[in-house]
Amino acid sequence: MNVFYKPPSGVVGDCIPRFDDGRYHLFYLRNYRDADNYGWGSPWHHVSTLDGATFVDHGEAIPKGGDADQDPGVGTGSVFTDDDGLHHIYFTGINPLFRNDRQHEQVILHATSPDLDHWTKDPDFALFPDESRYERHDWRDPFVYRHPVTGVATMLVAARVRSGEPTGRGCTAVLTSTDLRTWEPAYDYAPGRYHGHECPDLFRIGDWYYLVFSEYTTHTATRYVMSRDPDGPWLTPRDNQFDNRAFYAAKSAGPEDGSGPRLLFGWNPTKLEDQDDGEWQWGGCLTVHEIVQREDGTLGTRPPQALLDRFGEPAAAAVDVVLDATYERRTAVLGRLPAAALIEGEVTVGSSTGHAGVLLDTDEEGNGGYFLRFDAERQALQFGKVGGYHSWYVDHFPELDRPLAIQPGRPIPFRIVADGTAVVAYAGDVALSARMYHRPRGWYGVFGDGAAVELQGVVLRPQVG
Repeated sequence: MNVFYKPPSGVVGDCIPRFDDGRYHLFYLRNYRDADNYGWGSPWHHVSTLDGATFVDHGEAIPKGGDADQDPGVGTGSVFTDDDGLHHIYFTGINPLFRNDRQHEQVILHATSPDLDHWTKDPDFALFPDESRYERHDWRDPFVYRHPVTGVATMLVAARVRSGEPTGRGCTAVLTSTDLRTWEPAYDYAPGRYHGHECPDLFRIGDWYYLVFSEYTTHTATRYVMSRDPDGPWLTPRDNQFDNRAFYAAKSAGPEDGSGPRLLFGWNPTKLEDQDDGEWQWGGCLTVHEIVQREDGTLGTRPPQALLDRFGEPAAAAVDVVLDATYERRTAVLGRLPAAALIEGEVTVGSSTGHAGVLLDTDEEGNGGYFLRFDAERQALQFGKVGGYHSWYVDHFPELDRPLAIQPGRPIPFRIVADGTAVVAYAGDVALSARMYHRPRGWYGVFGDGAAVELQGVVLRPQVG
């Protein structure tokens, strides 16, 4: 059984989570990657979970239409429950054949359900952009919520304003409604930074509100901004990413009273032809982070406890490794690495210029494979392939990285979850997802370079069940 959820056929795309009656209901865009049998578009599929790690399949929720319909591609949206208990899905109908002066490639559509399982499309609803304010064909990913101050039904839409630098016209359009059918523009969050603000989400923890969106202009990442007011102005933290390139289109859900964790659902993309140097693809397997709020209001992540519980007792006693790597790189191979495993421990780098880390899928001598590196000089957590992703790289070349505060002599706890080709690492409350395809060489170890390095309590826990 996969540690990271993936349907039996196809991949997980954009996630639409909803917390209801003690369960996290996860609707997602299911891409079958089988155009001959399923066509090109993605329907909505529905699974649910109590803990973010074990899922119940509820089947297809919103089927896609035909090429003559508005929705041969059923795009991202949200689930909203009205005062009478009726559930509403607002979703994007996508048809590239409609990208012309008479039709719209992207339109917001509507469906209803009494139970979250059986949905009926509303043929009389279609919400188009106000073209005096927004571009015609970028109008998607509606997120509907009850405004926490006014109580008015409010919708966030991924749109583009009509003026400004083309790569910076992305905005989060805010609309309001008194009847859930007629929606009027209110204002925009348009910082002028990104081509698009995909998959918007909004939630509150304590005194802070968080506006979440995904962008593909700079780092292809899910980001957040924060404010004391649900309407902004929105502050951008120094590190406002939840993860990196290998985690996208993430949205969150959790009990509104804070009695349970707020989980963040996104997807770890596959790579073309299952090659390390292949292009990133749309869709992959599900990654779930638990959101944590720091003292200053900024956000970090940690693995859901249920994910850690998928792994059993350590395969061997905890290991402490001291590497005097001040003048040369040193490695230590610690054991065999199964296809699915959790590696955890603490790492301490002894200087402000060296680095240390964990090697994955090396040979018995510690050569080849992949690395998770704690780079004190660059203050970064990095993942890459030993030897790089191109033959002319001879050093460790990081493909993915995240900002991470690394202080000399201060231990940093880490966890690495490997499941086939998918990897998710946590260093403190910083997450980094990745892929590694050239498996298995079959061993794992640790290394240091340019510093005295200590790795404490390193254990490997294999998957159970």
